[in-house]
Amino acid sequence: MEAGIANGGAFETVPAGKRAVIKHVSVYATGNGTEKADYFITSTIEDDSTFREVPIVTKIGALGVLGSHPFRAFAAPGTQFGGVIRRLDTSGRIVATIVITGYYIPVP
Repeated sequence: MEAGIANGGAFETVPAGKRAVIKHVSVYATGNGTEKADYFITSTIEDDSTFREVPIVTKIGALGVLGSHPFRAFAAPGTQFGGVIRRLDTSGRIVATIVITGYYIPVP
């Protein structure tokens, strides 16, 4: 994210007839704006109106912001989930990679 941008992320859409089960999340961020941002995943439980934001626990390291831990979240069929960065201060640049692992299960 370039300086001046307050919010950003990338999302995946859950295929029809499936539910996403999110099991682990990690983030690695560098740049001079990393310490003044929140990192989390967003998912939907039942429909597009029921978004949930779950923080990713991070720590400031020598090379940037790091976080990696087990997770338990879900996303309903046809809805979206993904990693999000929300800045508390829009100065500085952030380069981040958020990795979400899990699987899809069929829903009746």
